[in-house]
Amino acid sequence: MGIVPEALPVVVSSSLSRGALKLLRKKVVVKRLSSIEDLGDMEILCTDKTGTLTENKLKVETVISNDKDKCLLYALLASSFLKKEILSNPFDIAISEVIKDKNSAKNFKLIEEAPFDFKRLRNTVLLKNTEGKEILISRGAAEAILGISSEFDFEQSKKIGEEIKNREKQGERILAVAFKEISPGENFKEADFERNEKKGSSERSEEGSYNNLRFLGYISFSDPLKETAHLAVKLAKKLKVKIKIITGDSKEVAGKIALDVGLIDDATKVILGTELEDLNEEELFKKCEEFFVFARIAPETKLKIIKALQKKYEVGFLGEGINDAPALKVANVGIAVKEATDVSRDAADILLLDSDLKVIIEGIREGRIIFANINKYIKCTLSANFGNFYSIAIMSLILPFLPMLPPQILLENILSDAPLIAISNDSVDIQELRRPKVYALSKTFPHIFILAIISSAFDFIFLAIFHKQPQALIQTLWFTLSLITEIILIFSIRTRHVFWKTAKPGKILVISSISIVIFTLLLPFLRFGRTLFSFSPPQVSSLLIICLLGLAYLIANELAKKLYFSRH
Repeated sequence: MGIVPEALPVVVSSSLSRGALKLLRKKVVVKRLSSIEDLGDMEILCTDKTGTLTENKLKVETVISNDKDKCLLYALLASSFLKKEILSNPFDIAISEVIKDKNSAKNFKLIEEAPFDFKRLRNTVLLKNTEGKEILISRGAAEAILGISSEFDFEQSKKIGEEIKNREKQGERILAVAFKEISPGENFKEADFERNEKKGSSERSEEGSYNNLRFLGYISFSDPLKETAHLAVKLAKKLKVKIKIITGDSKEVAGKIALDVGLIDDATKVILGTELEDLNEEELFKKCEEFFVFARIAPETKLKIIKALQKKYEVGFLGEGINDAPALKVANVGIAVKEATDVSRDAADILLLDSDLKVIIEGIREGRIIFANINKYIKCTLSANFGNFYSIAIMSLILPFLPMLPPQILLENILSDAPLIAISNDSVDIQELRRPKVYALSKTFPHIFILAIISSAFDFIFLAIFHKQPQALIQTLWFTLSLITEIILIFSIRTRHVFWKTAKPGKILVISSISIVIFTLLLPFLRFGRTLFSFSPPQVSSLLIICLLGLAYLIANELAKKLYFSRH
C-alpha cells in the first residue's frame, strides 16, 4: 500500500484543473483536460498569420484603377454585401468604410455566385442592374484575375504583376477586380455559371464569357502586426517551439510578415503550395522541416504538411475554416478561434476566445509546467517508495521484528503525500520548459533507480547506528528519518541543478513541508502518537543524529545528481 502512488490522480487532476483555469483567464478554453499536457508536448505550431501575427483589421491604402469609385463598388458587389446587412470579411469591411456611395449598390441584383476557392484564387458573381444588363465580376488574387483578363498584352500584364509584387513585398495585401458586361446576343447560360467557374475553365463553346474579362484595377490593404507578435515569437524560441506560417496569401506578403516578426532572416525563404504537390513523402518531409513559411496553401495541402511533420514532431494546428477540420482532427493539438466554423470548433481540442499567438505560446508553457510537476511527483514517490521497499524487505530478514509497523507505514504515506500534492503548484526550471521530452519518465528512470539505492543505503546506515536500541525506538526513529528524507528528496529532485540555485519553490510546498517535518518530530511526544502508532519518545541526541543523516542524505543526492546529469 505504501508503494502505490495513490496521490497521482489528485496531482494530475489538480495540475490540469489549475492549468485550465489559468488558461481560461487568458481566454483559452480547454475542451478536454488532457489536451493541456498535449499542448505542453507541442514542438511545432502551424498557424495562419492573419489574426494571430497580424490584427486582421484591414485598411484600404491605395486603389489603382482608371475608375477608382467603380473599382471599389464592383469589389463590394462581389462580396456578401447584397446578401447580408452585416459584413464579416475583413476585406469587405475595409472597402465598405471607404466607398463613397453604398446606395448605388442597391441598383444591382445578385443572380448567381461562385464562392472563393484555393484552386481558382477568386470568387465570381453574376449581377443584373436596373437597366436589365448582366454583369460578371471576379475578384481575388492578382495573378488569378490577370490570368482571366484579356484587354492587355503579356508585357502589360507582366508590368502590373511586378507593381503588385513590389507592394506585397511591403506587406500590403492585394485584391484585384475584373468584370464583363454580358451582351443580350451572347451565348451565356446562367445555369452553367457555377460549374464553369469552379472548373476554372469551361469545356463549353461560351468559355470566353467566363474568362475574357476586363481588368478594372486592384486595391491594396494594410494589416498591422499585433503588438504581442514579436514577444510571442521570442517566447516560442525560448521554449524551443517552431512556428510555421501556413497561409493562402502570396509569397511576398507571407515573407514580409515572417521577416518583420523575426521568424525568418530572409523574406524569400518561402515555399509555395504548388512546389509541394508532386513531392514524395521523404522529399515532402524535408521541405516541411526546412521551411517556416508556406504560401498559397490549399486546405488539403495543410493536411499533408501536418502529417509529414508528425513523423518526427508533436504538431499543433490553428485553423478556423470548414476545410481546416481534417487538419485540426489529425494534429496532436487542434486549436480553433471563436470565429471558426462549427465544424472546426467541434474538431478542435482547444478554443481561443482571443486570436493571439502569445496566448497559445503561454498555453504551451503552462502545459510544460504541468508535465514537469507531474513528473516530479512520480520521480519522487518512486524513488522514496522503492528505497523503502528494498529496505523493509531486507531489514525484515535481519531484525527479529518489523522495522516499521503497518499503521506507521500508512501514516508516513499519508503525511508525505501532503507536500507531494503541493508539487502541482510548484515553479519549474527553465530547462524543463525548453525540452520537456528530455525529462520524460522513461528517460530518467536510471536516475530514479540511483536515488532509490541511495535512500536504501542510508536506511542501512541508520540500522548500523541504532540496531542496539529497543524495537519501539528503532521504529520511531526510522519513521522520522524516512519522512525527513522524503521531504529532502522533493527539494533535491525538483531541479537538475544545486537545489538552492533554481526557481523558488511554491509557497504551498514550502509551508506544507515545514509543517510535516515539525509534526513528525513532535509526534512521538504526543499521547495519540504513542497510543495509536506505538511510537517511543526519542532522546534529543538521537534526533540530532537523524537530522545529520538527513543532511548527509541531501549531500549524497546532490552529488549523485551532479554526476548523473554531467554524463546524461
